[in-house]
Amino acid sequence: MEPDLYDVVVIGGGPGGSMSGTLLSDFGKRVLILEAEKFPRYHIGESLLSGTAELMNRIGVLDRVEGDGYIKKHGVEWVWGENREPWTVYFKDALAMPYDYGYQVERGEFDKLLLDNAREHGAEVREEHRVTDFALGADGVSTVTFQDAAGVSTAVRTRWIVDSSGQGGLVTKRLHQQNWDPYLKNLAVWSYWTGAERPPGLDAGNTFLPTFGDGWWWFIPLRDDRTSIGMVVDSRVVQENRGLGMEAYYAECLARTPELAKRLEGAQRADKIHVARDWSYAYDRFSGDGYIAVGDAACFIDPLFSTGVHLAMLSGFLAAVTVNTVLDRPEMDRAEVLGFYESAYRKEFARLRAQVYFLYSGHGDDKDSYFWHARSQFDVPDAEPEQAFISLIAGAFQHRSWYSRYLRQLDVPAELRDTIEQIFDGKSTGVGVDPHQSLVASPDVTYVDDLAVDGVHLRPARSLVTPTGATLPVTEALDRLLSLAGGGHTSVELVDELVRDGSHDREAAQSLVHEAVSHRLLVPADRSA
Repeated sequence: MEPDLYDVVVIGGGPGGSMSGTLLSDFGKRVLILEAEKFPRYHIGESLLSGTAELMNRIGVLDRVEGDGYIKKHGVEWVWGENREPWTVYFKDALAMPYDYGYQVERGEFDKLLLDNAREHGAEVREEHRVTDFALGADGVSTVTFQDAAGVSTAVRTRWIVDSSGQGGLVTKRLHQQNWDPYLKNLAVWSYWTGAERPPGLDAGNTFLPTFGDGWWWFIPLRDDRTSIGMVVDSRVVQENRGLGMEAYYAECLARTPELAKRLEGAQRADKIHVARDWSYAYDRFSGDGYIAVGDAACFIDPLFSTGVHLAMLSGFLAAVTVNTVLDRPEMDRAEVLGFYESAYRKEFARLRAQVYFLYSGHGDDKDSYFWHARSQFDVPDAEPEQAFISLIAGAFQHRSWYSRYLRQLDVPAELRDTIEQIFDGKSTGVGVDPHQSLVASPDVTYVDDLAVDGVHLRPARSLVTPTGATLPVTEALDRLLSLAGGGHTSVELVDELVRDGSHDREAAQSLVHEAVSHRLLVPADRSA
């Protein structure tokens, strides 16, 4: 008798595995999730980005997280580098974000909620089932072998494997090269406190990130007056201080960070000292015929921006759509489909890593330098530097061409609507271009064929690479606008034309024209030569 055949076997039930398993079940696939441990289980990485809220909403758990009373995080307070003046950024100031807050969560309960949700959506979930082996089949059917809690071994067949095994990287470790980051070889040292002082009002749930001589601290407020307080330091520094002992080293580093020590006056440590390796890495490949890796099984970045859960769930979403396309649409080029996943996930990882490098580098001595560097990573031209920084660390992805191309309803956010109205009522379209100046399509635009998310699948699409370096989807609306620009219309006239033909209301038309001018797709006629 042949082993059971599944469409997808997911190795690991953490956030990335739960996300991909839930969505693939929603897409009608027979999914088996194999988790080595019994949930809830302890895990570090408790601070969620505001961009993660949209991913939670997509799988139907956002209301539950809200109802469970997790602490809301509206922003991040920094004391960074030699300049000890505190500064705070708020997610409400990010670009194109549906939610202006994240959550501080106890990962045991949070991860269990996600895994239970996968069950409710139809995935078969087996906890305390450890995968011991796998074999990729040349016929498109692979085998996964696992043991239950009693040590009984079982094998199943599957059309696809999702490796969500965390830093163990079960599939990727065997098949690919793990490239360690030469600059981010850090260790995390942390514990939990009660009675720590929190700021009043809206700031009470914010993450606090102060630096000190050896590294930086996190201060993450949790429920029940519990606070996660840990430091990230170079592994060499920890080795040099091992003779002191981790308890004494932790206390000594606290004393060297007065902004944090002040918050702990009268507080009590409520747990032992934990130590874990936080070395950053990326595998040379995230996927291949028959498998795809999500979250830490593909790459791991320094926890400065609390990106672990976000990257796991974002990659779980991307992986689910990618695998669903491979299984349902064999006529599409498999290498191209998997290449889409590799490219999209790797770019999100690289943007965040570049910003982490910059904050560690010491090149910038004030917050404005961090903001300006973020602007170079966040591919929205003419975004305010602070807005680019906030959007980057908030996990914004809704503006990506692969995500936004086929969304049927894209409301213009209220704050953007107000900005655009002020621009068109003034003397510029936002980048120094007079609204009454004749515009033409820029000659410095490159068109490329690519893929984008259309519901539950990827489908072929066309994009353009703008003179600013950003990639934008070629939508019917943008196509129409660029064709109109051949007549030398002004910004105001282009808006009027889009409204007149019934394809846009005035707000959407102004937004589209503003975006095209900002990306240098439309340029003044006298500068186009």
